[in-house]
Amino acid sequence: MLSVKTTENLAGVTVSGTYWDLNALYDALTNVIGEEESYPEFEACRIRVLGLCYDIRHAYQGDRNRGKIEYGDEVFSFEYLWPEMVFIYGVLDEFVRLSSGSLCYLRQEGAERLFYNPETKDELLDRLPDDIAFVCYFRNLIINALQRTIDEKRFKKIHRALEDRYSYTLMKRYYNNFCTQWVDIQNVKYLKRAPEKRKTYLATISEKILFDNSDYDALEDGVYEFARVCGVPYYEIELTDIQYPDEIEW
Repeated sequence: MLSVKTTENLAGVTVSGTYWDLNALYDALTNVIGEEESYPEFEACRIRVLGLCYDIRHAYQGDRNRGKIEYGDEVFSFEYLWPEMVFIYGVLDEFVRLSSGSLCYLRQEGAERLFYNPETKDELLDRLPDDIAFVCYFRNLIINALQRTIDEKRFKKIHRALEDRYSYTLMKRYYNNFCTQWVDIQNVKYLKRAPEKRKTYLATISEKILFDNSDYDALEDGVYEFARVCGVPYYEIELTDIQYPDEIEW
């Protein structure tokens, strides 16, 4: 069974499952987020989700952690940073919305030309409802893990604001043309916190990722301008003052 649980030092989550669980998750995610430039305004976010898919694939191929045998199947797992996983939770909501409607890349004219075998388009479209359902299930596992980790009152505040589009306390973020450098900043800040302080800070980080705030707006303005001057896509800009630790004590 697919599982998402907070790691011992609260650095992130452990995603675990059998070969079939993780393989199904990989296939569902890649179908829902589409092919390159399927959703141009979300290309930066798509690349970020592909980073998760990379770890999923290596996990079920046996390149990460191996666990016990469950119902006759070996369990594989990998760790993923909490801020990054909060972002994944938020942005997958956007991709589910896109793939569920008329803007779905598989429903566009000429979509069959995206694939070596034109019949692949119909196969992916046929299984898309199941893939969407599986991605929604994965999102539920993430938010359940978050609920078990942070303070109950903070979680209720976050969850209520996510459900209420008219909330004026926290304004829900939309991720079109989102500067994913913001996630790197939150990852590094979070890892610098002592494990005993991460529970409270995770709630704060979650609000910074899932909802609008002025600090992000300032970053976005700077990244957009730098990308314009350099003549490159904004999501290719790397922040020079962001340094991940060599090792993470999960």
